[in-house]
This record gives sequence, structure tokens and C-alpha cells, in this order.
Amino acid sequence: MRYSVLLTGTGGEGVLSAGKILAQCAASMGRATFVPWYGAAQRGGTARCTVVLSNKEILSPLPGLCNAVIATSDAAVQRAAQEILPSGTLVRNSNNSRSRIKAGGFSVLDTPADDIARESGNVRNSSIVLVGALLGSVSLVPKMLVMKALDKALEEKGSEFAASVKKAFSAGYEWGSDKSRLKYLEPKTAVSSHYSTEKTTVGEMLDTPEIRAIVEEIFPQVLNHPLIDAGRTFRFIDAVPYMKDMITAEELDEFEARLEALP
Repeated sequence: MRYSVLLTGTGGEGVLSAGKILAQCAASMGRATFVPWYGAAQRGGTARCTVVLSNKEILSPLPGLCNAVIATSDAAVQRAAQEILPSGTLVRNSNNSRSRIKAGGFSVLDTPADDIARESGNVRNSSIVLVGALLGSVSLVPKMLVMKALDKALEEKGSEFAASVKKAFSAGYEWGSDKSRLKYLEPKTAVSSHYSTEKTTVGEMLDTPEIRAIVEEIFPQVLNHPLIDAGRTFRFIDAVPYMKDMITAEELDEFEARLEALP
């Protein structure tokens, strides 16, 4: 058995810590490698790490395409969707990533990780919730064995911290264990439109009459955001987390479709 996971998101969300805990758990039950991208660890920047789990010797810690991706934001989802093996699994934090996924050929587990972590006692454990959701969904290891591995991995962190992480992990595992939540996305044809939420900046949105008119029709409240001008250089997809209370998932999908239809 060899199973590779990419964890990706924004610095400060606990992506690297969650990856390290996953690798420690895997190592206690077999073999594992953990490769963090330290240059992205700055808060607000991109954070990525890869974990390879195996019951045999791991010849290379660099997985290439991965069996699974855990992503915490829209931008991370869209980029990482190109790095999943066919029939793989994408677990995303649906509190922060709600737009239409442009790739396909894999299954998606939408997990409200922020909500689950908050209910478990600490919203900062949302990345741990996602790890739990993945393991619960793919059924690689029985939950009892994972919890024992967590005890070992966290024994030096203190009982209070360990209890918090285990509670978040357990809640995520239970969420992922419900197979009805796993949705398969059919493979999709690449879009060659000049505009998209990934390509278009906030500045272009404000200065291009056709795009601004779409915004005024779908979610005009965005134009009144106090930081709208300061975010001109942001790609629209990267600005979405700062406007998530102003935009619904349905509105974001409609905006994406209308953008792609522009000449």
C-alpha cells in the first residue's frame, strides 16, 4: 500500500502542522515521509506539504500526482485539483472554499471544517478536522488505531493540546465516514476564456465595464467593501475569503460562468 496526500492552503491555517501530525500517525503504524514547503509558511502566503504513507520502503518522498488533496481555500482547491490522481479524493474546507471546481475525474468531500472545529472547542483545529475527514472517508486505517497513533504523536504537546486535537480529529473522522457526503465530479473540458475568477484581478473587475456590470447585478455589496481598492492586485479568487460574508456559493458560481462567457 502506498498513499500520497497533498495538504495545501494559506500560511497560518495549520496546514503544515496537520501534515506533520498525519505523517507521525502514519509512521507509528507503518512508514511515512513528510515534505513541507517552508518558504510558504509565512502567514497569508501559500502553505503546502506532502505526506506519503506506506507499509513498504518509500523510495521517493515526492509523490507527483497524489491520491488525495486536503485544501483549505478556493485558490488552493483550484490549483491542487490539477494534482490529483484519477479517482482520487479532494477534501476541502467548505467554509472557505465554495466556488465551482473547474477540474474533475475525482471525488470531493465538502467539509465545514471551521464550524466542526469551533464546535469541538478550537476553530484553529480546522486543518486537523480535514485530516480526520479524509481518513474517515477513505477508510485506510480503523479509527481506534489512528487515535492510538495520535496519543503517541502528541504525547510531548501536553494533555490539554492533545485532547483538543483528538476531539477535532474525531469529529472530522465521523463527518468523513458518511459516504453519502462524497461526491464524484465528472472530468471537465478546460475553459479557454480570457476572464475567470482565477485570472481576473479585483482591479480588472472594477475597471472593466462588462465585468463591473455583472458584479452590480449579482453581488453589488462587494463594491462597497472597505478594502476593495486596496485589494486591486488580488486575483478575484484570492479576495473571496475577505468577502465570504457578502457572497454565496451560488452567486460565486454564477459570476464564474458569466465571466467565462465574456469574449
